[in-house]
Amino acid sequence: MSGRLPFALLLTYLLIIVVIDLVTPADLRFDVYAALAPVTASVLCTYPQTVFIGIADFCLMVAHHGVLPGDVAAVNRVGSFVGNALMVGVSIAVARLRRDGDELLERVRATGEAAQRALLRPLPLRTHGMVVDGFYVSSQREALVGGDIYEVLDTPYGTRVLIGDVRGKGLGTLGAGAAVLTAFREAAYHRRALDSGVVAMEQGLSRYHRSHEYRSSTPEAHAAEEFVTALVIGTEHDGDGPAAAAEGKVPVVFVDCGHPAPFLIGADGGVRELEPPEPGLPLGLGELAAAPRPARRIALPADCRVLACTDGVTEARDGDGGFYPLAERLDAWAALPTPELLRRLRADLAAHTGGRLQDDVAVLVMERAPAAPGPDAPAYEGAVGQPVTNSSKATPGRPPNRSATAAMLPSRKVRQ
Repeated sequence: MSGRLPFALLLTYLLIIVVIDLVTPADLRFDVYAALAPVTASVLCTYPQTVFIGIADFCLMVAHHGVLPGDVAAVNRVGSFVGNALMVGVSIAVARLRRDGDELLERVRATGEAAQRALLRPLPLRTHGMVVDGFYVSSQREALVGGDIYEVLDTPYGTRVLIGDVRGKGLGTLGAGAAVLTAFREAAYHRRALDSGVVAMEQGLSRYHRSHEYRSSTPEAHAAEEFVTALVIGTEHDGDGPAAAAEGKVPVVFVDCGHPAPFLIGADGGVRELEPPEPGLPLGLGELAAAPRPARRIALPADCRVLACTDGVTEARDGDGGFYPLAERLDAWAALPTPELLRRLRADLAAHTGGRLQDDVAVLVMERAPAAPGPDAPAYEGAVGQPVTNSSKATPGRPPNRSATAAMLPSRKVRQ
């Protein structure tokens, strides 16, 4: 338990000081060093342990100078009592202040964690046809979220997945990230076309840049200097979906907004990058393009997986300045189950950077769920050992087409 070893050492120290003072001549005052025990305890031990050491120290000094026979002058005895009492009192007060500060910090941390988890829900997430697993690491110490964002939604039109990266890093990017996430969550339920949802996300970011909150928090910043790269992935319920499903294919739509291309991990172990034929501009810069960002429709094998990540992975550097070889690592680990692949990727990325990330990191792996789990079915265990949560809600008056979703989605499902 925390503080147990220092507590035992300080009690031993206290007894040694008393014994030495008893066996040495009276003109050698070792007892004054006993007061160091409660002072040190106030820094290293818990509050109850500090109180115990303080009381023990005071009682030993009272017994030594007030009960046991000796030739110590009365003024020295009184001085020892008063000085020791003051040191013990100050030590207990410091220990209490430290305890109260730790409790306040824990409450603030718990509140901050709840707020951050409301912004980015814990992975893995599940829809009626897909499971999305992954991990998130903020480059800012003690922070759970930063400049990278993600979301997975089960909508009436299919599964919608977002991964994005706000320019910058750490907690200072939360405003822009929250604006994009809010717009995505709203548009996903009311706009079937992904490119139309991207327009809503651009509008949401623009509203945030015009808000008083943004202008007051960053008075010298220009809205054009803050943009968000994003990749939006969706599965479709209609169109060529049934035909593709009959052929063992999953129809998927991608809209790229200046984001690193995702990787396709085939069941045979092959890995390839799904480079868009025409990359789109990041959110916040859309007005610079003459045409809207194109939506890319492809049919993927039902047993494949899609890995998407932010540039915190692809641009992570080692001590010599070398970039992280993501494609090479995925090629070597393609046959691994998703949780194990993610565990290895996270550990290898930390080893590559020496544990010093220069940017926030987000990684998502999407795959088709084998089947809709029953009430007694075992839960899928994610990369962090947590069961998948199915949190999607049906939109009132417009229930999702669950059977079509299950037939068409890639290997696991996400819920809002």
